[in-house]
Amino acid sequence: MAIRPCRVLVIDDDQDTAQTLAYLLVGMGHEATFLTDPSQALETARRTRPHIIFLDLGMPGMNGWDVAKMLRKEYPVDGRLCLVAVSGHSDQDARVKSRQAGFDAHVVKPVAVDLVEAIIKQLVRE
Repeated sequence: MAIRPCRVLVIDDDQDTAQTLAYLLVGMGHEATFLTDPSQALETARRTRPHIIFLDLGMPGMNGWDVAKMLRKEYPVDGRLCLVAVSGHSDQDARVKSRQAGFDAHVVKPVAVDLVEAIIKQLVRE
């Protein structure tokens, strides 16, 4: 079953990582935007209206948990905006902290393409 094309925002302080995931998403048929400055997350989300955001947790200045909390103030957990934590941390504490910050899913780097497809299929509904 094909995945419905959607708008995706990728936020990672490492430009190569952010850009690569965005290009993969475009190759899968999605519209993807990326940014490397987490302080621009809310403004970019307002402008691009993503269905899903892949958000790195370990960023300088504002970590992904802080960005998620900021986004959830404007976009509550209602299925219209899905947040996916992307992290090198796979421990239970990190996963609990992600859930508390408002993330819908938590994946560990490096993220495989088939996992990205599965997450989008699970989280983004018609």
